[in-house]
Amino acid sequence: MAEETNILYVDLYDNVLTEKKGDYMGKVAITGSLRNADIAWRIVEKRTEYRPETIQNILDLADEEKIIALTEGKSCVDGVGQLLLRVSGSFDGEQAPFDPEKHSLDVSFTRGKALRERLAKVTVATRAASGSMVINSVFDPMSGETNGRITPASNLIISGVNIKIEGDDPACGVLLTPAEGEPVKPRLVTHNNPSELTILLPDMAEGEYTLSVTTQYGRGTALKQPRTYVFPVMLVVAGDTESGTDSPGNI
Repeated sequence: MAEETNILYVDLYDNVLTEKKGDYMGKVAITGSLRNADIAWRIVEKRTEYRPETIQNILDLADEEKIIALTEGKSCVDGVGQLLLRVSGSFDGEQAPFDPEKHSLDVSFTRGKALRERLAKVTVATRAASGSMVINSVFDPMSGETNGRITPASNLIISGVNIKIEGDDPACGVLLTPAEGEPVKPRLVTHNNPSELTILLPDMAEGEYTLSVTTQYGRGTALKQPRTYVFPVMLVVAGDTESGTDSPGNI
């Protein structure tokens, strides 16, 4: 039986950070997001007689135990890699206390042996990015986090390429879509240019959100049909957003 191989597509975009002609940056084309329920079904379809609900419950319990272990200062090693809690920010003296205003906790990830071996077998195919529209990062000035936590009723800075909101199509704009429920629109777009958007978020419920930008902007020529870029990193509204402290969990 032939060994299964993956073809991973990398989209090439103009590198706006350099003036060098013909300089492009690559981004992996994200084909979807998997949650524990999806992983459970994939396992069932391949090699087990267990019910997907049973597998999902085990995966959920494993997640809970890993979270607890990390907050106890333990390193968690599984089939994917190693998770390790770390602290950022400088301390003033050897007896200085932890100050949430200056210090934060997050998580580092190191690839495991199985993942490294699998990546070595992946076939990478590059291609020109369709429309050359991309979101590079999402920064929350309130929490100071990039591509992580976002704060309701505050500004959010979206950086990218050709993301200016333009066009008469009703679909044009910014959306934050929760895992369950209706998409949320920003209260206001306060800064709107091809490389950066600043939006004012509305009040939002706790949970994970997917950010997308839809526009008819086309570098001087309006597009007949709008195009959409979906940011592949989940953004999180945490329960302690009013405290102004950083929440751990950025990998």
